[in-house]
Amino acid sequence: MRPYYFVVIGTVVGVLIGCYRPPVSKPLVQEKPKAAKVYATSDLIVPDGLPYSTARLILAGKSLPVEMSRVKKGDSVDFNLVCKKEVLEVEHFQSDDKSFRFAGLSDEAFVPPIPLVRYPFTVGETWDWAGTAGLGPNTKQATAGLLSSEETINLSGGVNECVLVTANLVVETPGGTNSKRTLKFWIQPMKGVVKREFGFSSTREPRPAGSP
Repeated sequence: MRPYYFVVIGTVVGVLIGCYRPPVSKPLVQEKPKAAKVYATSDLIVPDGLPYSTARLILAGKSLPVEMSRVKKGDSVDFNLVCKKEVLEVEHFQSDDKSFRFAGLSDEAFVPPIPLVRYPFTVGETWDWAGTAGLGPNTKQATAGLLSSEETINLSGGVNECVLVTANLVVETPGGTNSKRTLKFWIQPMKGVVKREFGFSSTREPRPAGSP
C-alpha cells in the first residue's frame, strides 16, 4: 500500500504542476508627462487683476486686517493695503502686453522691475534678472534667479490652482556679505496675485470670511 500511496501522490503533484501557469506580468504603462501650460498673451492669465478687496497682511508674524484697492496709471499698477485709513504697504507692479513685472514694495524699488511673467509664458521656465534694489538714493546691485511652477494652495475661500513664481534675490552689501531674500508670487489665472510672500517680513493673503 505504501508504494501505491506515493505513486498516487506523485501523480497528483505532477498534474498540479503541469496545470500551473505563472501569472503573466503586464507591461508597465508609463503616464505621459503633463504638457506645460502656455499663456501666449496677458489676457489669458490677467496677472494684474484685483484678486479680492479684503486681505490679511502679516508683518513680522503679526496679522493685520486690511482693505485692498487697485490703482492703474498707464503701465503702472499699485495695490494699496489700508488699515484704519492708514496705508501700511503699497505693492508696485508694471503690466503691459510684453510682461508683468514687480517694481517694489512701498518705498523699496527694483530697477528695472523684476519680470514675473513674460509673454508667451510657459509654466516651468526659468530666467534671470539683474539690476539695483534699494530705498531712494540708497541703492545696491542685485541679481535674482527666477523659476515658475504649478502649485495648488488652500486659501480662504477655497482651493486655488496657481502659477507660483519664485525669485531668489541676492543684494550686494558692503564687506562682501550679500543679503538674500526669497520673493514668492502665487498668481491665479484670470484673478491675479492671490498671495505673495517676501521672506519672513511680509505676507499678503485673503482674509478669512467672518474675521474682523
